[in-house]
Amino acid sequence: MIFQERDAEILRWLNGFGFASADQIKRFMGVGKTAAYVRIKKLVEGGYLRQERILHGQARIHRLTKQGSVAINDGILPLKHVNLGTFRHDFKLIDLALSLESDLGCRFTSERRIRHDEGLSGVGQLGHIPDGYLHLDDDKPIAIELELSVKSRERLNSIINEYSCNLGVKEVWYFTDSNEVVRAIEKAIKGYSFFKVKIIP
Repeated sequence: MIFQERDAEILRWLNGFGFASADQIKRFMGVGKTAAYVRIKKLVEGGYLRQERILHGQARIHRLTKQGSVAINDGILPLKHVNLGTFRHDFKLIDLALSLESDLGCRFTSERRIRHDEGLSGVGQLGHIPDGYLHLDDDKPIAIELELSVKSRERLNSIINEYSCNLGVKEVWYFTDSNEVVRAIEKAIKGYSFFKVKIIP
């Protein structure tokens, strides 16, 4: 296959999250199912992507290979393995990012990109890192948090306090699919106007 600039964009976007399904790649590409699947198949056959099924009944996901990383000269190493403990969260975050970009006409920067851009290699290094940044304009980004389970009150308060001192973000948007999580977050952010909680399907 002839490796094109559009292929590099796909690989760079995908590696920002670590993995993505064919349907998520299709949404990113903004093309029809056939065109997307043909291109993905060529990237797999060309050795740029590896395809695997993580959970029974779950769509196959795609990760960069070493060849794919070299092709785009990405500073983020390809994901070595998918963490089953965070798979549901990580998978749903990609859908959320795609929806936010589509609905608001903005740009989403993933946690892996944030860590790379800010030189943060270790988990939890130098405090809390959001699940992503939403760039609506040239001003400060909006921190995005996807919470699918209730954190301990102590942990949640610690994160809220960190954000309250963070002058680098405009607002913090929490997304969840759980009413229990909504109640816990709303209780923790009471009195803070720059936090918002939103329910997703």
